[in-house]
Amino acid sequence: MIQIPDNVRPYVDAVVKHHFWLLLALVPLVVLPVLFGARGMLATEIDAARGQVESRLTAIKSVVGIQPHPNEAWSGEIDKAARRVKRETLAEWQKLWAGQQPLRVWPASLGPDFLQRVTALKPGGKLPRPLLERYQNGVRSIVRTLPARMGADEMMVEAEAVAMGQPSMIEPGVPRGRPGAAEKPVAVVQWNPTDQQRLYASFNWEKPPSTTQVLLAQEELWVYGVLADTIAKANKSAAGPFNAAIPVVESILVGYPAAEDDPGASRGGRIATPMAANAAPGGEFSPPPDMMASPDGAGGPVRPPHPRFGAGAQGPMPGQPMDAPPPETGSPDDLLRNWIYVDFAGKPLTAAELAASPDARLVHLVPFVLRAVVDERKIDALLVDLASGPVPIDVRQVRINAAAGGLGPAGGFGPGPSEIGGQAPAGSRPNDVTIELRGTIGLATPPDPQVLGLEPAADAEEAPADDASAEPRGAAQP
Repeated sequence: MIQIPDNVRPYVDAVVKHHFWLLLALVPLVVLPVLFGARGMLATEIDAARGQVESRLTAIKSVVGIQPHPNEAWSGEIDKAARRVKRETLAEWQKLWAGQQPLRVWPASLGPDFLQRVTALKPGGKLPRPLLERYQNGVRSIVRTLPARMGADEMMVEAEAVAMGQPSMIEPGVPRGRPGAAEKPVAVVQWNPTDQQRLYASFNWEKPPSTTQVLLAQEELWVYGVLADTIAKANKSAAGPFNAAIPVVESILVGYPAAEDDPGASRGGRIATPMAANAAPGGEFSPPPDMMASPDGAGGPVRPPHPRFGAGAQGPMPGQPMDAPPPETGSPDDLLRNWIYVDFAGKPLTAAELAASPDARLVHLVPFVLRAVVDERKIDALLVDLASGPVPIDVRQVRINAAAGGLGPAGGFGPGPSEIGGQAPAGSRPNDVTIELRGTIGLATPPDPQVLGLEPAADAEEAPADDASAEPRGAAQP
């Protein structure tokens, strides 16, 4: 216990006796400053909250001055604007479809009854079996017209006969136009006979095709025709292969064979040009290791089977491993649609992705690969012709003197340019280079207002008077 000195004890007793009054005087001195401080903080917070509320009220009041006011009438204006954009999209769609009508011409050799039935075919409709058999028997003759369209000799049947051990109809080692050969002018373009035979064999069907296969095959032939006509246009002023812009075509791939597992990734970008250090003695190009990748790049999606090119009656496609995945389950028509179209990024679409893609309902982007020998002074003109044609052609990758990458001897697609036709046009002209073009060709689908959310009856009054007419909404498509 603390001992209080005797001289201090009187004061302590006085404090203990009067402590209530002493505390009563001290409490206001402590509490009042705290209360005033708290009140000031609270007032500041109230003023800040009041300012926020007033600013919100001001913003709300400003909406009253907006015309049209965001009410039901305003929503109606937004709907009208959206329908106007949809109608403009439909008009452009119709113009694209109408502009491609000269392309979508079925061969007259199929007969007028065939042309009548196929042009009137509705979505989901079927062609009679006799017409399917007629297309099966006639499509190979249609394929054989492609070389002449580009200015090349047709070697499809001949290459097939030589492969089967039959004697060649053309004397080997004797160029056309010289003594001892058939009296025929030298073709402006040398199209690799092996590539011609590959194309011809892909249309050699043992069983009658389905309606879907007929539609898809003809669409593929239209794309081949566009590329053949482009080559012919590039050579229109040529008197022969000696001054042709494109004297040699090594290979043309369209659709499934041209689809890339990993678009552009294994080729180092959109434009690849060899460095001088890669030039080997004799003028031959030795590609760097990063350009030797196969089109079926590792790490990309697994290439699905296809009845015409994959695990079907034709066997694996050139360059495809023998241990390819087994055929997928599903309808044969769905398998025919696998990887024949790509999206705008170049990614190949399966049948399921094709059905779910909004963009694919407006336009079908068909991938293609063109590998040819070109006069390097004419490359710019060739790219301009491709970009300015009536059918949208988007060249996404240009490779110059690059490795074949599965399209030449390494890939099993046949001989190199020096072996084509017993001549060596690639090395006989100093300005010749080998280019590989990869891109897409956009084919319009039949315009359908319902795809855009338009009802023809409801929007007929608002449709522009100058809208291009299109085929009926029920027009067939692959």
